[in-house]
Amino acid sequence: MFLELQRVLWTVSKLLLAALGFLYAGVVLTAYRSAGSRLQLRVDRQRPLHSAQQLLVWLGVKALAAIVRLGSNAWEMLSDTSADFGEWCIRRRGGQLETLFRSRFL
Repeated sequence: MFLELQRVLWTVSKLLLAALGFLYAGVVLTAYRSAGSRLQLRVDRQRPLHSAQQLLVWLGVKALAAIVRLGSNAWEMLSDTSADFGEWCIRRRGGQLETLFRSRFL
């Protein structure tokens, strides 16, 4: 009986933690969408819990902005590399295929 109760409480605590994670992610995404990476950190000494929440959201927005920036840089680099590789493959096949490709797509 004790083990079943412990298992149920463990499962409930994991579900609660997952729900809090989704809630935090939603708040961060909403703040990022509304203010972008320019979200201002507001700290109020009279309301320390609200300030802690604002700090966590601000940190999440900054982390998300960094991830988006790195992702876009990686996407651009992979896109350029793919285009260069495609040109290399066409040049390697021969002049006739290169002429056909350039007349059709460029």
